[in-house]
Amino acid sequence: MRIDGTYLMTGARAVVYATLSDPAALASCLPGCERFEQTAPGRYETVLTFGLAGVKGTFAGSVTLADPRPPEAYRLIVEGRFAGGAIKGVADITLVEEGAQTRVQYVGDGQVGGPLASVGQRLMAPAARVLINQFFKCLSGKVPAALPDSAPTS
Repeated sequence: MRIDGTYLMTGARAVVYATLSDPAALASCLPGCERFEQTAPGRYETVLTFGLAGVKGTFAGSVTLADPRPPEAYRLIVEGRFAGGAIKGVADITLVEEGAQTRVQYVGDGQVGGPLASVGQRLMAPAARVLINQFFKCLSGKVPAALPDSAPTS
């Protein structure tokens, strides 16, 4: 399954990149996240609860932020397993500064096996988009506000 899109966040690219790389922000914004623990630089073990079209369960796996190029881009690698199946995905995340905002662009490909695969791409792609939008909306709220310009002193 291929998924791509963009999300516009308020903030300078370096600040948005830092937020998108912050384990606490990621953990708090991943839907259904129960555990998100760093095991190596840029690598996290995770446990998520998830449900789609009557298929519900717990996902245990890893999330890796690979090939970091702050503040421009990184590669997101997700691997995991759930009852009777597995998931594997890779996405390239690119940040483009647009004035006071940053456009987050993502292009990814994922494979799902087991009961969730039987739901079919017809339901999985829209569900993935909903989760991605929830994730980025949550992260937008985590981006620190720019400090106001200092008032001139006389």
